[in-house]
This record gives sequence, C-alpha cells and structure tokens, in this order.
Amino acid sequence: MRNGSPPILPGLFLLLLTVSCEKMTTWDIQPSDRFPVVDCIITNELKVHELRLYQSSEGMNQEPEGISGAVITLSDGVNTLSFSEVEPGKYSSVVPFMASAGNEYSLAVSCQGISDTARAEMVAITPLESFEIVSYDSLFRFVYYSGNQPSMTEVFYDWSAVPGYCDAYGSCRASEVFYTLDNIDISKMFAPDRMVIPFPRGTQIIRRKYSLSEDQQQFVRSLLLETDWRGGIFDVEQGNVPTNFSGGLHGWFAACMVLSDTTYFE
Repeated sequence: MRNGSPPILPGLFLLLLTVSCEKMTTWDIQPSDRFPVVDCIITNELKVHELRLYQSSEGMNQEPEGISGAVITLSDGVNTLSFSEVEPGKYSSVVPFMASAGNEYSLAVSCQGISDTARAEMVAITPLESFEIVSYDSLFRFVYYSGNQPSMTEVFYDWSAVPGYCDAYGSCRASEVFYTLDNIDISKMFAPDRMVIPFPRGTQIIRRKYSLSEDQQQFVRSLLLETDWRGGIFDVEQGNVPTNFSGGLHGWFAACMVLSDTTYFE
C-alpha cells in the first residue's frame, strides 16, 4: 500500500454494513441420521458428578430424547468408578469424587451397540474477574468482563426474595453463560445481540468459572459458530461440531477446574 492510501478494510466493512439490510432467507434443513450424544464435565469439586446421554434431534427446537441402559465408567489410570442411571438420559457417579490437575481421565460409554472412549485433562484456572451491575430500564443487569485465560462462566440469578418480580418475569430464577476465548472470529465480532436478563434489588448472583483446555476451547468455538454467533452479518458455512469420542458417539467429555462466588445485590 502506498503511503497516504486510505485503509481498505474499514471501507469494505462500512459498505457491507450499509448494504446488509434485511433479506428473505429460506432455511433448507436436510434430515440426518440420529446419533447418541454425550455431555459430561467433571470438576475439582467433591460431589456426585453427572453425565447426560441423549439421542440427537431430527429437527430444530426438538427436545432431545434420553438414552437408557448405558454402561458408563470413569478411570484415572489407577481407580475406576461407574455411573448409574437416575432417569432416562441422566447418569450420576455412584460415589462423590473430585478430579485433580495432572491426571488424564478416561470416560468409557457403551450404548446402542456402540462402545466408545474419550479422554480429558484438567488445566489451571485464574481468579474470577471483576464485574459490574448497572442500571437497565428501572432494573439492573450484569456486565461481564473477559479475562486473559480461556474460560466459561455461568451466572445464575435468583430473585425469589422478590415475589412480585417472580410473577412479573414468569420465573424466580434465570441464568446465562459467558465465554472468554483467545481466538479472533469475524462471526464473534458481528454476532447477534445477547438477550439481556434484567433483575431487581434483592437478587442473589452466583458465578461459576470453568477453565478450558485448548481442545475444549476449539469445541466451544465450533459450538458457538453454530449457535450464539449464527445469524449475524458474517456467518460461516455450517459444519459438524467436533467431538473427543472416536468410535461413533458425539458430544464432549471435559475436566475443568472451577471457581465460584456469591453476591447478594441489595
């Protein structure tokens, strides 16, 4: 580029933003074979851990169907424990346990004639970041600030101490998830606006921050490209979300360090 030449990219983005108004879109959804999906995160918390196992849905917005009768075991290379079925699609470890850094965990799942295994290793976590609570339409909203480490943060709101707002909102609780990823994606930069969850004074706010390994971060990124980041100006071509199972199962098995705190907003 010659000195003094105008920058090309800002002008291109401005042009795209100018011409990208409303456009009629026809969704051509192709049916696909159904397959079993595993969803399991073990953490450094001493508790009974859960696993979800369900059949993929045939269409959009369909409730997934839980799978019964699976045989599930977890091993750290020395000890092995099993998961028992609580209800169709929901399994719990038979005893409480706590995962720890430095161990590689192996999750084995057998269901519907498929036997498959996924492995995960926990990475360290940084302290919880600061956040703000700001005014929003005579109520308040939570403002998330990203840290430097890839992470997932769940935020749970409980305003059951304010019965009038429970009636007005239609529920006494709500939650949302925030991600910090170290990738740069045009789809993330121009993603659709998030829905704001307004809350009153008297709300209890619980944060749970999960560390993300490099592999899990790539899984989360692919998942967001197909969900939260889809519908913006710069959608990418749809594709399959990756899995760390290799023998026919889909989904993801992860081991995460977790930090949590509770704030009472008065």
